[in-house]
Amino acid sequence: MLGTIGVADIDALYRSLPERYRLTGELNLPPAEAELDLRRALNARAAANRPAAEAEHGAFLGAGAYDHFIPAAVDALASQGAFVTAYTPYQAEASQGSLQAFFEFQTMICRLTGMEVANASLYDGATAVAEAVIMSLKATGRRRVIIAGTVHPHYRAVVRTYLADLAATFEEVEPGPNGTITDTDLQAALEAGKDGGNDVACVVVQSPNIFGRVESWSSLFAMTHAQTDALAVSVFNPIACGLLPLPGSCGADIAVAEGQPLGIPLQFGGPYLGLFATRRKLMRKMPGRLIGQTVDAEGQRAYCLTLQTREQHIRGAKATSNVCTNQGLLALRAAMYLAAVGPEGLRETAEQCYHRAHHAAAKIADLPGYFLSFDGPFFHEFLVNCPVPAAQLIDAGRAAGVMPGLDGSALGIGSADQLLIAVTEKRTAAQIDQLVNLLRAHH
Repeated sequence: MLGTIGVADIDALYRSLPERYRLTGELNLPPAEAELDLRRALNARAAANRPAAEAEHGAFLGAGAYDHFIPAAVDALASQGAFVTAYTPYQAEASQGSLQAFFEFQTMICRLTGMEVANASLYDGATAVAEAVIMSLKATGRRRVIIAGTVHPHYRAVVRTYLADLAATFEEVEPGPNGTITDTDLQAALEAGKDGGNDVACVVVQSPNIFGRVESWSSLFAMTHAQTDALAVSVFNPIACGLLPLPGSCGADIAVAEGQPLGIPLQFGGPYLGLFATRRKLMRKMPGRLIGQTVDAEGQRAYCLTLQTREQHIRGAKATSNVCTNQGLLALRAAMYLAAVGPEGLRETAEQCYHRAHHAAAKIADLPGYFLSFDGPFFHEFLVNCPVPAAQLIDAGRAAGVMPGLDGSALGIGSADQLLIAVTEKRTAAQIDQLVNLLRAHH
């Protein structure tokens, strides 16, 4: 192989790699141990973990990953070997069970969002947003992407990475004084390009946004369509769909989300699940796999992969996306969760999240030196201005068995004295009181 590519030896092959990155001695590994000793050492390390879901007085962490209740049936069913070991169905029609499960998942996501068609999942929420942007560029032939500055900063970073080598521009609309995007600011952004906004491919708005605030999708998306024919991309919270207006009813052309709240534990930050739904007219531009229902040679109901777009499959370079697989097991968990809780259970979960968060916010706002950063509607997450640095509160909470929230400055959404707090249906009144007492002791 070296001879074929014209390189004398291995060292010459890596000559362009700076010396400081090359291995010059043995790997820095500890000496070998007996298996029993190694297990003891690893178990000791594992015992030092402090899972958020098992925090003594509750985890108020959020920003896209939430500690929700998961019915026992979800874990029991999803852990069956037939599900755990199944990988992406390359011989799809031989995997009728998997295809039916994904078909049901797609149906549930359509009902959840009020959209007309959904795919069988993407990697996570961030890549789902990026795929929606890429799809918009291809569907419209335009090059400007307008994204709300209230979209999760990690999602925005992934979109920038996706667009880095494409002939497209990425523009952010800064939030207004109340932590949402104003009609005036979006109008100005639309008109800033050529032909009064007719060069815009899409407008991306998240609601509830990174601050937990509820954006006016209907108003912003109506403006988007009236002004330009650009596509409206909604980034939604699947639990909030049990209480707030659905993306489909607010004029969204594409709806994307992080599916982690649907029966997926926090598990060290992943793997999670990307949700993606759109209008029927855009179906052929949609990334990922789409499961369809048909009949076999004997007229019996059967399932198949429809509009296969993967580069490994039939379209090659014409693929709409480079997404290589779907999060099958996580999509299955989401479908099991939605089936277990049902529409009424989802609404009850959303209502509990909403009311418990507002109860916590009211108690915190009464503390000396603490106040909510924004006025107006929010779902189950809110930003708090604190009299001391958020990092100090987080350290104190860790010592007391409380995870009080996330540092706004570390997350990239605020200052060092701002704390982002999320309250789910799992947080009890006693745990909220523990949080309030923690904050009261630090001012």
